Amino acid sequence: MVAACGTSGKSDGTTGAGGASNAASAGATHGAGASGSSGASMQPAGHAGSGAGAPSSGAGGAAGGTGGPGAAGMPSAGRVGIGGASAGGASASAAAAGRAGDGSSGTAPADTGGEGGSDAGVTDGTPTETGLASLPAARQEHGVVALNGEVFVLGGYTPDVTPSVIAYDPAHDSWRSVADFPSPFNHPAAGVVDGTLYVMGYYAGTSLTGPATGRTFAYDPGTDAWTEKKALPSGTERAGGCVTALGTKLYVFGGGNSGEATNLASVYDTAADTWAELPALPETREHCSAYASGGKLYIAGGRTHTIPEFRPSTLEFDPEAKTYPPRTPIPTPRGGAGGAVLGGRLFLFGGEGADNQAGVFRDIEAYDARTDTWEAFAPMIVPRHGY
Repeated sequence: MVAACGTSGKSDGTTGAGGASNAASAGATHGAGASGSSGASMQPAGHAGSGAGAPSSGAGGAAGGTGGPGAAGMPSAGRVGIGGASAGGASASAAAAGRAGDGSSGTAPADTGGEGGSDAGVTDGTPTETGLASLPAARQEHGVVALNGEVFVLGGYTPDVTPSVIAYDPAHDSWRSVADFPSPFNHPAAGVVDGTLYVMGYYAGTSLTGPATGRTFAYDPGTDAWTEKKALPSGTERAGGCVTALGTKLYVFGGGNSGEATNLASVYDTAADTWAELPALPETREHCSAYASGGKLYIAGGRTHTIPEFRPSTLEFDPEAKTYPPRTPIPTPRGGAGGAVLGGRLFLFGGEGADNQAGVFRDIEAYDARTDTWEAFAPMIVPRHGY
């Protein structure tokens, strides 16, 4: 399922005043690859600095140096340069939770994931996949959101449908349980605004196909409690839609009900606790991902009706014009991918319906709305979907 990321701030794609220094440490190391030294870079909140370590021209450079501190004083891990060269890691300027800030205002609340400055989207090394603490139990068809520096995993199958909600702390590589959802649920549409987590439509109980419920709940991490909010309007209930936040509003695109994909689009105003219907998508879609960039919303991935019926199209939604102009299609169409925003790009991981024995994708691709381009990355070690 889609992981609805926090509110995405606007970014002009450039570094601000006193922007990234990109200071390279002096002197290349030859022979056996050596670690790059730290590049010092201090950025104002909302922009990512980059400190490039000394390149290592020998065989197999070692791990990159630590990037310089960001505005919140939180260095990031070094990146390993192409061809074995060591490079200092990007020092992502951060708000309280250590995520990239809003590129236009230079700040971001602790629960939001901004687009960051231009350096935050630069790939100058070799991405790596590292194992972390496993979930307490195997789980799928759940929701995932980022909230207050943690990753919340919502419901799904364990293998029975569960009401449990758990949170992962990246700083300590550990999991903890939080208050259960009011009922067992799967395929939730979920998002975060102003430090509150919202679930807006899902499949209740053991059903895989519905009927879906439009009930809406809000979770307050301060009180560790769920509160029911205004439900989706009658006739627009669905599960497995894609969600993104813009300001104090959460947008829900597509989703399915009773085994059929829909083209519904809705917006929830968290401040007023009200729903409004939007013009329908140009095609039915569920199991998709969405994100905000430059004041507009982008919908990618997903499928309709059956697993192999992929939706290759990428759509832009303009909240002012309320139109859906098409953008560059995804190179590897798939539904049920995991979605996350990093450096102003929407990353899609895995998915279902691959032409192999397992029927599950290993692909990783990222969409950048600023350039309307997709970039492919090395595939995941283990194919997966439904998260």
